Amino acid sequence: MKALYAVNTELHTKMFSQRDQDRINEICDVINTPPQMSDKDFLLKNIPVADVIITSWGTHMLDEDVINRAVNLKLLCHAAGSVKPVVSDALWNRNIKVTSAAAAIAFGVAEFCMGLILTATKRAYWAGNLTRHGLWTDGIKCFNGPNEIYQQKVGVIGASHVGKHLIRLLHNFACDVLLYDPYCSDKLASALGVTKVDSLDELFEQCMVVSLNAPSTDETKHMIRGSHFEKLQNGALFVNTARGAIVHEAEMIEELKKGRFVACIDVTDPEPPLLDNPLRTLPNVWLTPHEAGTVAQNMLRIGTFVADEIEAFATGNKLTYEVTQEMLLRIG
Repeated sequence: MKALYAVNTELHTKMFSQRDQDRINEICDVINTPPQMSDKDFLLKNIPVADVIITSWGTHMLDEDVINRAVNLKLLCHAAGSVKPVVSDALWNRNIKVTSAAAAIAFGVAEFCMGLILTATKRAYWAGNLTRHGLWTDGIKCFNGPNEIYQQKVGVIGASHVGKHLIRLLHNFACDVLLYDPYCSDKLASALGVTKVDSLDELFEQCMVVSLNAPSTDETKHMIRGSHFEKLQNGALFVNTARGAIVHEAEMIEELKKGRFVACIDVTDPEPPLLDNPLRTLPNVWLTPHEAGTVAQNMLRIGTFVADEIEAFATGNKLTYEVTQEMLLRIG
C-alpha cells in the first residue's frame, strides 16, 4: 500500500517515533516526507496515488474535490482527536475506512484526571501554595478539608475512551465508581465494574469526586448546570478535562464562589479564557491550560496507534478504533 503523510512537519516530529515510522515503512510505501502545510493544494496534488492517508490537526478536510481525486484511497488514519474536521459526506459515500487516535490521547487524559483526583482531594495544590507564604498545614484544611477516595463514591460522566481508562485506574484505589452515560449498556457497565446511575442529579448527590469525561456534542452542550453543583457535598471535587462547552460556566462559577467544593479545570469555553474570567482567580479552582492529553511523550502514543491500525488493516484484521458516520452525533 502507498501511504501519504498529511501531517505537518512539527506534529510529525512530536507524534512519530523512529520505531513507529519504521513499522509503517515496513507495511507501506510512504510516498512523501511530512509537509510544512497539509492544505487543499497539497492533498489534491498527492492523494491520487495514496491507499492510506494519515491526517492530523491542520489537515484540510477531505472534501468532494479531494475525494474525487483519491481514486485509490481505502483508509484514513487520523493522528489527532476528533475526525470531524477532516471527514465529509463524499468520503463516507466512498466507504473509506476511518480510524481516529482519540483513544490513544485518552490514556494521557485519564492519567491526568487520576493525578488531579489524588492530589486535589488532599488539597495538595492549596497546601503547597500556602507553605510558600510561611504557613504549614493550613492549606490542607481549606474548602471543607481533605478527602481520600478510599471507600468513597467517585462519579464518572461518560464511558468515553477517557472515561473507560479512568475507570480502570480507579479500580486500583478501593473506591466505588458510579457512571452516568445514557448510551452505556448494562452489559458494558457490568464489564467495566461500575454502578450506572440514571441521572446527573444522582451522580452529583452521591459522589465526593465527579470527573467529566463526556464528548462535546450538540446534545451535551451546557449539560452540567448550576443545579448539579448545588447537589455536591461539602468538600467535594469536580474535574473537567473534557470540554468547557459541556458545562454552563457562569452557573458553575456562581456555585464555586460559595467555596463549598474545589474544581480542577483543564478546559474552558472559549480557550483561553478571558483575563478577567473568575476561573483564573477563584481560590478553590486549579486551572490548567488544556494540557491533559497532548503534551510531551504522550504524543508518541498517537504514532503507535496509527502504526497499529495500519498494520491491522494491511493484515485483514478488524480496526480497533474504527469511526463510522453513524457515530459522529455522539462522539467528540
